[in-house]
Amino acid sequence: MNDIDIKIINSLLKNSRIRTNALAEPLKISNVATQQRIDKLEKQDIIKGYTAKINYRKLGFSTIAYIGIFLEKAKLYAGVIRQLNEVAEIAEAHFTTGNYSIFAKIYAKDNHHLMQILNNQIQSIPGIARTETFISLEEGINKEILL
Repeated sequence: MNDIDIKIINSLLKNSRIRTNALAEPLKISNVATQQRIDKLEKQDIIKGYTAKINYRKLGFSTIAYIGIFLEKAKLYAGVIRQLNEVAEIAEAHFTTGNYSIFAKIYAKDNHHLMQILNNQIQSIPGIARTETFISLEEGINKEILL
C-alpha cells in the first residue's frame, strides 16, 4: 500500500458511492488505474465490502443495547457465535477480554422486544451462562476511522 491507496480508502470511507472518475481526478491518475487499485484492495481483503449507514431508530428500532455475554467455558465460543449469528437483531458480536466472553450490539423495537430477544433467543443458547444488558441512551459518535 502507498499514499494513493490510502487516499482511495479514505475517500471510500467518506463516501462509498463515489464514482471512479471523482476518485481519480484529485489523485491525477486514470480511471482505469484507480479501478485497478480498488480491485487489488478488494482482492487483498482490505476493502471487505460497501454498506449504507442506516438510522435504525427511524425504522422503528428505538432500543439499541449492548449485551455482555458470559460463557460457561471459553471453548464454547465458536458454537455460541454461530447461534448468535442467527439472531436477526444482533448487528455485531466481539470475542473480548475482561468480564465478558462476548460483547454484542443489538437493535430492538422497544424494551419489551429486547426482553423477548434476550429471554427467548440469546439466553436459551447452550453454553451461555448469563448476560448483562446495557441500553444506549444516545449514540454520540458513529464514524469511520480514516487512515
